[in-house]
Amino acid sequence: MNTFDIPAGPVEKPPAGFVVSDEQAAVLRDTLTAAGIELGEYEREIVTWLSRWEWATVATIVSWVARAATSRPPAAPVALPGRFDATPADVDRHLRRILADDVHLRYQQTIGVRAVSEAAKDVRLEVVLPDAPDAKQWREAADFFDPAKAGVAYPKQLQCSRHNGFGPCPGAPDCTPREDT
Repeated sequence: MNTFDIPAGPVEKPPAGFVVSDEQAAVLRDTLTAAGIELGEYEREIVTWLSRWEWATVATIVSWVARAATSRPPAAPVALPGRFDATPADVDRHLRRILADDVHLRYQQTIGVRAVSEAAKDVRLEVVLPDAPDAKQWREAADFFDPAKAGVAYPKQLQCSRHNGFGPCPGAPDCTPREDT
């Protein structure tokens, strides 16, 4: 991961350098989140728009936000779920507070691919009679839904605990609750 030269004080001359827009968007989102700012859908569009500007402008804006955040009292600590009694919804709410949607989706995909691949492996192993008439079909079915063999990510869409239990989030990819409502 890159480290970026963000001015820590008043900016006297344009910050130098070049940063690609995706990284600039991540720096903006991370800085705003660290400052305790919850972003709405339109604000996330503005972050994307700003990330297309040159680095000097983005670095200056990030510097303003970071300096303003340090000039106010720190936000109250967030109650973290206990490691022994947290429900999946507790963990989901916490991760959605601290991670950008794309990072959270990749986290869910890492777990999802592993879980579905293990289930496919179990199906393959459960076919104890390799000469059984349907053994080949069972193996083919396991290969078909195994994301590790097909090279696909699972889930394809961010899953959310706030809408209909765990399932595809109707607001994804732009549903990042920062506080419980």
